[in-house]
Amino acid sequence: MGANINDGYFEIKTNNDGFYLEVFEAKDGGKNVEIQEIKNELKNMNIEMYDLASLEELLMMEGFERIEMKIAEPIEVSDENEEYFRIEISENKMSAYITFYKSSRPFNKEEIIKDLGSRGVKHGVDIELLEALEIEREVNSAYLIAKGTPPTHETEAVIEHYFKTENDVRPTMDADGNVNYHKLNVIAHVKTDQLLSRLIPGIKGVDGIDLHGNLLTPKKAKLVKLKYGKNITINEDKTELYAACDGLVKIVDDKVVVNDAYDVPNNVGNSTGDIDFDGTVIVHGNVITGFKVKARGDVEVLGVVEGAEIISGGSIILHKGIQGMGKSNIQAANNIKAKYIENANVTAGGDVHSEAILHSIVTCKGTITVEGKKGMISGGTVRAGQGVTTRILGSHMGTITNVEVGIDPIMLSEYGELKREIPKMESELSKIEQVIQLLNKRKEMSGKLDDDKQEMYMSAVRNKIFLTNKLTQSKKKYETMQTEVENKNAGVVKVSNELYTGVKISIGNISTHIRDEIKGVIITKKGADIKVSSL
Repeated sequence: MGANINDGYFEIKTNNDGFYLEVFEAKDGGKNVEIQEIKNELKNMNIEMYDLASLEELLMMEGFERIEMKIAEPIEVSDENEEYFRIEISENKMSAYITFYKSSRPFNKEEIIKDLGSRGVKHGVDIELLEALEIEREVNSAYLIAKGTPPTHETEAVIEHYFKTENDVRPTMDADGNVNYHKLNVIAHVKTDQLLSRLIPGIKGVDGIDLHGNLLTPKKAKLVKLKYGKNITINEDKTELYAACDGLVKIVDDKVVVNDAYDVPNNVGNSTGDIDFDGTVIVHGNVITGFKVKARGDVEVLGVVEGAEIISGGSIILHKGIQGMGKSNIQAANNIKAKYIENANVTAGGDVHSEAILHSIVTCKGTITVEGKKGMISGGTVRAGQGVTTRILGSHMGTITNVEVGIDPIMLSEYGELKREIPKMESELSKIEQVIQLLNKRKEMSGKLDDDKQEMYMSAVRNKIFLTNKLTQSKKKYETMQTEVENKNAGVVKVSNELYTGVKISIGNISTHIRDEIKGVIITKKGADIKVSSL
């Protein structure tokens, strides 16, 4: 259209109370709007009565960016044949519409193009439409004669992992409801140089442009990049991660890492002794009663865990479950998955998943899920911070079974320990202060203490400082926990089949005993009561 992108421009807007003029100043050496351009446009719009003096005064002003003023009163049309066309530009400067009225004078596209140019429209004019409108047009219909080009916003990059992550794996279940723990494959074994993850780049943004020629910057997408830790290599363009060694891959704090693995081909027992490994441990046989497996990473046992101890800094996967005989101690910082749990003591920082939990103490911060053909929790105590889901809860013989949800049980245990320890520390501190007082009196009477008493005095002072600090921290922590314990109400128990008598359910600080056998219920806390509803 021949206009400079930095030229000033104007718009004439129509409101119910009249016509308003909006003038934009030129930028960086561009040409300012001239009064004749505005007068021509007013003439095109059949606006003959306008405030010429104010218009001239307006254009003489300097140093403005945008000025708006009312320039004319509404037009009263007395003769339909004298009506005019009107061009309206949207507030966001991305579209211009023209509406034709009955008119005795001819119309040509050059007239409209000139009109648009005077309003600063430098981009997006639909010449083909204007040519068509010269031949045929409808009155009182708005035609889109110019439109800006919107920006294409950036799209976020996507990361694809080529290994099973812990969050996307559940045991498979056949048509009969049998859960296949032999094919869990939660711990992903990888080989050196194996491709683990790939960054799929997002689409780059493209600038847009409005009717006035101003560039519209696309929105930036959130930066996504591959994060990785030990035993990982990355290609030059930072888009692919590879295993630097054989091992077990997992995601830790959003980072892909490969842990070295300690492979035990048979049982953990007399032939191996206890195992303590700074990585992941895989046991292909059983873990025999009296033996211990400790790993900073994950622990996977393909056989049975007897009355043994397993402590994991990651997750624990037990393909054939636990026959604890009341002697086992199983602890995982993350999740525990076991085919069955019987006569065992189990603690998880995450979730617990099993096909049956019998006469055990099972504690976790997250959820306990018991499903499959058996799908039973019977006897013992299960505690979960968020909830418990099972097919069967209790037994037809009325076996005493305790279910506690709604409070982080690990935190609750620490809370109970603090409650017992704080009085002991206060008593010990009181005794130390008595010793210090006695030694101070002796010093006042004799003027000084002998070497033995002086050493006793210094030791007592040191112990007092240490114990005072410890007591202060413990009390502060106890008060914080007490507030959380007293106010915690969340937690849910779902039983899809039988809920038997003999079961005690506690949600937060409210408990209920099941007096009658019921089926298919969800149990929640509502106010100061426990609510039992049908599923």
